[in-house]
Amino acid sequence: MALTTTPTVLRRYIAFELRRLRESVVLAGGTVGLSQADAAKRLDNSKARIAHFESGRNLPKLTDVEILLPFYGAADLVEGFKELIVQARTTTPVFEPDESMTLPPGFDLYLGLEQGASRILTYDAMASIGLLQCESYAEALLRGHDTTLSDDELRRRLDLRIRRQDVLDRAESPLELVAVVDEAVLRRQIGGPLVLGRQLDHLLTAAQRPNVSIRVLPYTAGVHPALHGPFTIMEFPIARDPGVVYVEDRIGGRYRDNVEDIDEYAAVAGRLLELALPEPDSASMIGSIREELKR
Repeated sequence: MALTTTPTVLRRYIAFELRRLRESVVLAGGTVGLSQADAAKRLDNSKARIAHFESGRNLPKLTDVEILLPFYGAADLVEGFKELIVQARTTTPVFEPDESMTLPPGFDLYLGLEQGASRILTYDAMASIGLLQCESYAEALLRGHDTTLSDDELRRRLDLRIRRQDVLDRAESPLELVAVVDEAVLRRQIGGPLVLGRQLDHLLTAAQRPNVSIRVLPYTAGVHPALHGPFTIMEFPIARDPGVVYVEDRIGGRYRDNVEDIDEYAAVAGRLLELALPEPDSASMIGSIREELKR
């Protein structure tokens, strides 16, 4: 059965699961894990080919998984994997960035994952997440981040950022977005008072969507486990997929798909939700800060 997701999500899951299954094989004597060389030998191919499968660079052939998965002790997953491979090969991306646009390293992957996610939980410590930015706020951020951008490049990046928000209005299974927003984000005058006011209005409107939850983390929460900075947890509509954590700095983005790392960030997110204001109180705080800007 086809999933409402993107080829990027499918390729990432296939790669992740092939690596995980290989590394979890229990051998004689209690040793855990086959090497890529072991898998390559079974496939009568090169170790590089296995590495390409597990990095997502190449999709395996259907016959490859018919051989590898039983070798990994997962013969029951063969048919499901074959369906995912076919879907990954035949599904058209929701949209693709303009090839002339320069994106931060790793962000092209992020776009494909974001558009195919079923749920995103984000902690916004410095600015609102791109999915919740109004156009003037997004423009101020882009201009401030890189003052060398040409007007044409700025327009392309701005169009991409706004177009990404269509995922919230998917006809089938719209994205569920949970945003924990630090109070500092609501007060930082990116673009000045007028632009910030528009952004706060935008957040209040977005919060009325049934698939969007905005929770404010007030200053009074004090010390919390996300003082290291913002992060995004993405979940996907594949039953065995643990999801992925995305963190970003000025140079580019990094992904963590180790289950232990994902669990760690999920625990942090759970604590933030405990400390954050309920949705009605969050909306009230956003509205109050909005009124302050009018004085």
